Amino acid sequence: MSKTYRVLIAGMGKRGQHHASAFSKNSRFEVVGISDPVPAQLDKVKALYPKAKAGADAAALAKELKPDIFCFCTPPGIRMPLIKTGLESGAKLIAYEKPMAMSMTEALEIRKAVQAAGVKTVVAHQHRYGPHYSAVYDLIRSGAIGRVHTVYGTAVGWLMHLMTHLI
Repeated sequence: MSKTYRVLIAGMGKRGQHHASAFSKNSRFEVVGISDPVPAQLDKVKALYPKAKAGADAAALAKELKPDIFCFCTPPGIRMPLIKTGLESGAKLIAYEKPMAMSMTEALEIRKAVQAAGVKTVVAHQHRYGPHYSAVYDLIRSGAIGRVHTVYGTAVGWLMHLMTHLI
């Protein structure tokens, strides 16, 4: 029989809800906890996961639930504290949204911490395999538009959210 992995998800906005839905549809995962610091947001989502413990404090939930997987979908300015939460909870996998970090220094700090703990991480970057990106990739690889040496891009909205898709 396959192991069932216990998952705690912090940040129940749109992306967190997508992750919770995907985990809950796979019999190898059990969503044991959901967290969001905004009470109205947490209340909106709690009914969808009645077996999951819900709370505003992700660190307290992680300490109590000791998930196998700690997944967080939050603004990028709080990566390291949440990485530490996952490590302290005993999670064996920490999954989170892009960008990985706000600086190279922070990225190296994250790498050092997870390697020292023997924990794996995954950074979600789901658009990478979208059909629109694949079409551009195929077009460039085919040589149909010549040799591409520079690409300029613009994005409207949050820089760290959108621009990583253009790199």
